[in-house]
Amino acid sequence: MTRNIQYAGVFSLLMAAILPAMSQAQEFDRYGHALIQDKQGWVYVDRDQRPVLRPYIFDNGPDYYEEGLARFVDNGKMGFHDEALHVVIPAVYDFVFPFENGTAQAGTNCTFHRAAEHSSVSCQQWKTVRNPMRRAGAR
Repeated sequence: MTRNIQYAGVFSLLMAAILPAMSQAQEFDRYGHALIQDKQGWVYVDRDQRPVLRPYIFDNGPDYYEEGLARFVDNGKMGFHDEALHVVIPAVYDFVFPFENGTAQAGTNCTFHRAAEHSSVSCQQWKTVRNPMRRAGAR
């Protein structure tokens, strides 16, 4: 179970602060990662306070896992990671849609159009990316 902790650091069982106070932080998961919000936005950190990766933000929080993978952002590019935060598909695309039926659409040379709370994307090139975690022939 994950609890949201407002205006607090993440604490060990002995209540010793192991992360500096952040505007928002969540408890460590089973892999030893916590999602915190720093000055640049949301970031997963390890128990040594090292940033692991920045999730793609969707619906005011980290991207949902689809077929075992979620999207992340690195240097303005997007890729996919698993629940243990291992990079499965490197961040080399301007935009990627979530996986559906074993594939995802990945775009390059993209333009983003923002309108109020929502945005859209148009890309000059689209590529179909296969989910490497999905077994061949699986439906």
